[in-house]
Order: sequence, then C-alpha cells, then structure tokens
Amino acid sequence: MRSDILVLGLALALAPRALSGEGKPAPPRAAAVAWGKSDYERFCVSCHGERGDGRGPSARWVDPKPRDFTEGIYKWRSTPTGTLPTDADLARTIVRGLSYTSMPRWNGLLDEQVADLVAYVEHFSPRFSTEPRGTPIDVPAEPPVSPAALAEGRKLYGVACASCHGANGRGDGESAKWPGFSDEWGHRVRPRDLTAGHLQGGRTGRDLYRLLVTGLDGTPMPSYAAALTPEQVWSVVHYVQSLLP
Repeated sequence: MRSDILVLGLALALAPRALSGEGKPAPPRAAAVAWGKSDYERFCVSCHGERGDGRGPSARWVDPKPRDFTEGIYKWRSTPTGTLPTDADLARTIVRGLSYTSMPRWNGLLDEQVADLVAYVEHFSPRFSTEPRGTPIDVPAEPPVSPAALAEGRKLYGVACASCHGANGRGDGESAKWPGFSDEWGHRVRPRDLTAGHLQGGRTGRDLYRLLVTGLDGTPMPSYAAALTPEQVWSVVHYVQSLLP
C-alpha cells in the first residue's frame, strides 16, 4: 500500500514534466541530475555501473542482467512500443522494484530523491534530450468476465502467446528455447511462467492490458496494439488471469 501511495504522489508530481512540450523533448533538469548523482552512486551503481551501461561490479552475478540506461530502452512503460517512458514510469519501477529479480523496492526514499534519481537515470541516454516522451496509452473500462470472453481469450492466447509462454502458461513454449530466445543485448531471457503468479508489471486487469498493448521493449515480448482489438485484449487478459494461482 505504501509503495502505491508513493507512486501516485510521484506521478502527480512528475507528470507535468514527463508529458510537457506537446511532442517536444523534455530533457531532465540539470539541477535534478546533479542532486540524483549521490543517491545513484549509493544505491544503483553496483549493478547499473558508473556509466549507466548495466556493467557495474555486481552485474556479472545478476540474472536477469541490469538495465543498460544508455540506450533509453525500457520494458516497463505506460507508453507505446518504441517510445520513451514517462518520468512516472521510471519512478514506479524504482519504488516498486521488480519482484524475483535483483532490483529491490526503494520505497523508503523521499519523493524528491526518487524524482532526482529518475533525472539521473535519464541523463545517461541522449534520447531524453532529442526525442519527445511517449503519451501513456488509454486503458478502456474493463468488461465483466464471461465464459464467452474466456473462450475467446484462450483461442487468442493459443495463437499469440503459447509459442513462448507454452500451451499451459508455464513459460515452456517452443519459441522460448535457448539460444534463440534473447533480448537486444544478447542476454538469455525466459518467458514468464504465468502459473507461478510472479508478474513483475502487476497482475490487475489494467496492468496486464497495458503490458499487452505496450509490449516489453528490448525483449521478444511484442506489442499487440495493432493485432488485437481492445475487446480481444481484455479477453486475453481475463484468460491469463485464469491461469494465475
């Protein structure tokens, strides 16, 4: 609950800058970058490295590998695939952490510290100074779960998801076998075992809808924004939720 409250407060504080400019770049403020440096060196440098390239002294023992901030490619976003995240997206990851990875919750930090860390992380990539931020996708109202929707979701899952996540959602699909299944940096990645219930981006309907529509940039997980209608996305969401413990 505390982390959710912190994320809400940060979102309200950061949104004007993250979405400002109406299509113009919104680079991190120099003062915030300077303030964020000490906390980055204290909490983040061991994994993400002094240059933000994911090659800190602890990175060799970390799996999955730490994010390389220099390319500005992020999995956990509210924005369309291929676009930059908002400041609130990055703050959410810092505060909530990523369960079952080496990225912990930093929910003991002050809002100002998180905001400055976001700025410092962004300064590693020139994309934040040259490209506009992505606009968060619209998540339509969630329809009620029905047998018909679950049946459609199961069918769509079989076409779109089973090759990686497996017919029964255990992350053992034929396309997921190593060495062919890797991220943009050549690191081995594993499709999520949906039956284990450990979903890093959240397990609510809105969380899963956002994931299916935005995709996970830098990984084999694509966006289905163009392939599925909103109604079909909700059907898949409800079927995936039926697999969760």
